[in-house]
Amino acid sequence: MDLTKIIRIVALIVAIVAAFVAIPYVGLIMVILGLAIGFMGVSEDRRLMFLVVAVALSGVTGALGPIPAVGEHLTAILGNTSTIINAGAVAVILMHIKDRVTE
Repeated sequence: MDLTKIIRIVALIVAIVAAFVAIPYVGLIMVILGLAIGFMGVSEDRRLMFLVVAVALSGVTGALGPIPAVGEHLTAILGNTSTIINAGAVAVILMHIKDRVTE
């Protein structure tokens, strides 16, 4: 198993666990994991799709809130995942800028 897959799995676990348990500095942890995913785990041909997912996930994060009993937790999980993906999107944008400047 390569490092990128491990980071993705850890990021997903953090997003889920943080929805139920208070973790100190969880925002910073999620941003660092997202940046690592964006820099290491998104190939050049998948950058556009990653950015589309980031925008779409930001838009639908609160959609599951009205579901009784589980909506609050699902919304928290989607919000945490959105934080990770959006940090990755920043890394993807920075990589794109670097590629354009150095070509």
